[in-house]
Formats: sequence, C-alpha cells, structure tokens
Amino acid sequence: MPTALSGRRVLILHDWIIAWGGAERVVEQLLVLFPNAHLVVGVLGADKREFNAVTRRAEETWLARMPLARTHHRWFLPLYPAAFASIDTRGYDLIISSSSAFSKNVRAGRDIPHLCYCHTPPRYLWDLQSAYQADRSLAGMALAIAGPVLRVVDQASARRVTRFVANSHFVADRIRRAYGRESAVVYPPVSPKPAERLSSPRTEDLLSLGRLVPYKRVDLAIRAANAMGRRLIVAGDGPERQRLEAMAGPTVTFLGEVSEEAAGDLLESCSAMLFCAEEDFGIAPVEANAHGLPVVAYNRGAARESLRDGETAVFFDEPTVESLVAGVVRAAEIPWKHVLIRANAARFSSGRFHEGILREVAAM
Repeated sequence: MPTALSGRRVLILHDWIIAWGGAERVVEQLLVLFPNAHLVVGVLGADKREFNAVTRRAEETWLARMPLARTHHRWFLPLYPAAFASIDTRGYDLIISSSSAFSKNVRAGRDIPHLCYCHTPPRYLWDLQSAYQADRSLAGMALAIAGPVLRVVDQASARRVTRFVANSHFVADRIRRAYGRESAVVYPPVSPKPAERLSSPRTEDLLSLGRLVPYKRVDLAIRAANAMGRRLIVAGDGPERQRLEAMAGPTVTFLGEVSEEAAGDLLESCSAMLFCAEEDFGIAPVEANAHGLPVVAYNRGAARESLRDGETAVFFDEPTVESLVAGVVRAAEIPWKHVLIRANAARFSSGRFHEGILREVAAM
C-alpha cells in the first residue's frame, strides 16, 4: 500500500449508515487506504452500531441525539446540511466526503482540500424530485416543502468541494448538469460475497437483490415473474415491501434483509439477476457477475458501463413487463461463459479503486 499520504490527518464523512450497501463498502475501502482516519456519519441505524468494524468506529453528528433520527432518518433530511456544516474541521489535512446527500456540506477550514466521492447528486432534489415528493409520508412532505431551499444549499456545498470524483461516467454527467462541475471517474470496489454454495448446479430461480425503494423498480421484476410463472426470490427490505408483497403472485418469495453469506449463496445458485433500476453505478449486478451470474438489466444508467450485453448481461430497453420478459427469455437461450462473466467483475477490484483515489488525492 502506498505510504506517501499516510501521514495526513484525514476526516472521512458519510451521509448515514442505515443499511450496508455499495456506498458503505466504499467507506470501508477508504478506511483501508487511510486506516487512522476519523469517520463521521450523519446517523447510524438503530441496529448498526455493532454491525462491523466500520460502524463500531463511526461517530455520529448531533442529529443522532434527536428522537427517532436513527429509525426514521429521512424525516430529518432538511437538517443534514446543518449537521455536517457544524463539524469542526480544524486539525485535519484532508477531508473526503462519501456523498449522495449532504455530507459534502462540511465547511473545510482554510487550505484543507476536500475531495467528494459522489455516488450521485441527491436524486430527490434533482432528476427524481417529482417522484420522491409525490410520497405522502412525513419525509415526502418535508422534501416538498424544503426542496427548493435544499437545492440552493446543495449547489452551494458543491462549490466548496475542491475536487469531485464520480462513481461512473453516468454520475459525472449528472454532477455536470446539477453543479456545473467536472469530475474524474473512479469506479467503486466490488468483490464476491462470501458463500458456502460454490460450484453447485444452478436452479431456474430469478433473483432480485437490494433495497426495496421505488427507483429500484422491483415491482417490474415481480410483475414479470407473475406473467411468466417463474420463481423470483426477492432478497432485501425497505419501505416498498408491503406494497410489493401485495402485488406478488405465488411464485415470488420475499426473504427480507439477508446476511452477506446468504446473499452469496443466492448469487451462486440462481439462474439470473433481474436489475430494473436506472442506477448511478449499481454494485449488485457487478457482484452478480463476480459470482458468474448473468444479469437481465435495464438499458439505462451506469449498467451500460459495468455490464456487457450478450457476454455478462442481457439489456432490456423499455421499463415494461413485455420488455423485461423478452430479456429473461433471451438470457435463457445464451450459453453463458462464466469465466468471462467473472472477468468482467474483476475490472472493479478494490486495488483499482485504491489506485484511483490515491491518484485523485495526490492531484489536489
């Protein structure tokens, strides 16, 4: 591991840790690069303090002291900019924010460089604001009221960032449109999940793996499984679960949030992953490839950068049941070469992520 930057006093910021997903794995690898860094998150989920070494070392902002903040973090979105702006940055040589929301609103002291690893500009303020604000929950109503002010705050925080790094070219374009800023691209780190079921014959099951939130379009996967009469395993949890369960037919099974080992076993045993989101990067389909599993993916977003049609995935062009079903049928006809599928995932190794981040930090 390079040591030229090891003497720096580093502050790493992350919006929140409510679930353990791709953005949190980025933080984990940043801590590998900067093992003595100070980690601050907006809030930790109520059940995440002892989840792993990253969550155990994370400190929270003052938001965590507010009632219900750890269980209903979205209710408090309008307060996150103030929470990160109040962090004392004196004594640091480098600030790295891992941001899809407001951690980049930190006020870096004079001459302290601030690198923002941007997973996306906040979807609920920019590209998907109408969909989020149509939500009649307390969080949705708070966004509807505070959205215009938060967009101004978000743009102001972007101007204070020294250097942007995007997790895909798709996100780099969104940064350009939202903030008028250019950004380098460093893909996030992806590795296979631990699994016990290695080299077993695959079943005919289809898999959806990830958070049950609206933009993931798990409803489309469920409607396609209903139409085909195919077994679909839905692994993951989130606010959409009740609605999705109500529309699911008898061939759809909900597992809720699963362990890393259970997820690995599913990636080793199913026949294909269904990925219906227009995603900023989308670590789940690349993880699927790391297990030799092909993906039926919506032909939008960064999936077009991370997957290869006909080699590691099948793309479907329209967000409709008919288009997705046609993709599943096509995937079943392809004699997949699992060595090539796994090789695709190797393009997104932690080593390449480390090299990219160190290069961008050194350039500041």
